[in-house]
Amino acid sequence: MLNLVSDSRLGTVIVILTGLIFAPLTFADDADDVMAIVYQYGDLENNLEDQAKLMRSDRVYITGGRRQTDEAKNMANQIAGRKAAEALNGGKTKFVTTIEGPMVSIHGDVAIASFVRWWNVYPHEKASNASPLTWVTLVLVKEGSNWLIKHTHQSPVTGKI
Repeated sequence: MLNLVSDSRLGTVIVILTGLIFAPLTFADDADDVMAIVYQYGDLENNLEDQAKLMRSDRVYITGGRRQTDEAKNMANQIAGRKAAEALNGGKTKFVTTIEGPMVSIHGDVAIASFVRWWNVYPHEKASNASPLTWVTLVLVKEGSNWLIKHTHQSPVTGKI
């Protein structure tokens, strides 16, 4: 009986030590996964339908002093606005997104990402322009093995970065 108790304690110690050894790797993988979502979010600016797949259906979007809580309507409006602008410009507008200084923190199944973003916008057969610098904060929630954006807050950069 003593051996069983001793073996059980040893087994518990091994499980705990294994968890402690691999826990930082799990968080590192999560941070890498969240960082990949941050860059996908930027890269998919040319394909809003695919970008929407990074969002939860209950995503809250704050920008320009407005809060939007109906993600389906928000994306429908963004897509319609983009198509209307492209019709006026006579063709597809290309967005090249730059993301600078991303920081990610993981808190269990919640992640917070913060970064500066701007676009170089190339309207069809028109001169390009750059958008103003914008602070972006994303709150992501892990569902199974996937991270989805639950909350987006954007505000203009003022002063020095």
